[in-house]
Amino acid sequence: MAHDLLRDGEGRFFRGNLHCHSDLSDGQRSPEHVIGAYREAGYDFLCLSDHFEAEYGWQVTDTRPFRDDGFTTIVGAELSSAPWDDRHAYWVTAAGLPVDFEAPQGNDHAGAIRRAADLGAFVVMLHPGLNNLPLAAADRLPALDAIHAVEIYNHNGAMAAIPDRADGAYMLDGLLEGGRRLLVYAGDDAHFGHPSDRFGGWIEVHSERLDPELLLASMKAGRYYSTQGPELRGLIVDDDRLLVRTSEAYAISLTTGGDRWQSGEERHDQDGTICEAEFDLTPYRGSYCRVTVVDQAGRRAWGNPIWP
Repeated sequence: MAHDLLRDGEGRFFRGNLHCHSDLSDGQRSPEHVIGAYREAGYDFLCLSDHFEAEYGWQVTDTRPFRDDGFTTIVGAELSSAPWDDRHAYWVTAAGLPVDFEAPQGNDHAGAIRRAADLGAFVVMLHPGLNNLPLAAADRLPALDAIHAVEIYNHNGAMAAIPDRADGAYMLDGLLEGGRRLLVYAGDDAHFGHPSDRFGGWIEVHSERLDPELLLASMKAGRYYSTQGPELRGLIVDDDRLLVRTSEAYAISLTTGGDRWQSGEERHDQDGTICEAEFDLTPYRGSYCRVTVVDQAGRRAWGNPIWP
């Protein structure tokens, strides 16, 4: 029976970002300014992920007063796995925290990540390339089992910070190849420090309505896609076939990991526009595959992994 991996029941897609900062940590604008800017840009929800660190008073930014019928927020923060001078420290957005989330006991930063997941947060490993986190260290990273997704694209990094390290696909695919079941995330990491550090990477979450708990449930279930602009309109699995429907694109690709040099396949038309592609999932049994869409401007969209 055919099943669309992007949807489960009634609802629609809601646009959101889980990674940005205000002047309550290292951002340049107030929470009100940041939230207002995303709202004006057409977003439906935002997680303001200010750094949860001693330097900033171990506080979670309370964005609940900014909710109304047309826009909502998910309370969250950016946590670190270790003190920042630790070579193998990594960072996560924990979306769905209580505002009174407790500071780590002693130096147990990783314990805070585990507690966040246990409390129901959606936990995303952020910018592994930006902080040059080696894949070889993955087996030694504390609290890695609490991670739900990996940031494949960091827009602020791509536009200014460290452009060649804004892509986290190496970490995502390396962990997937190792048997971990993880999702894909693209976000801004906006600090409002320069004009192009925002609105460049986001997620489209399918939900019955605009409600923080329902949005979090959809994210954990993988009923969303990540994008710089192109739309994923269907990821329909029917036995061993995958039908991909998109907005007008240049190419639709299905890729995987493993030890084959040929790790995927691509569909495109001679005139460079395509809106639909079909793939055989049989070669990916026992592993995973994931869809990437590229439009004429080179912007990408990413589906979550499929395990045939």
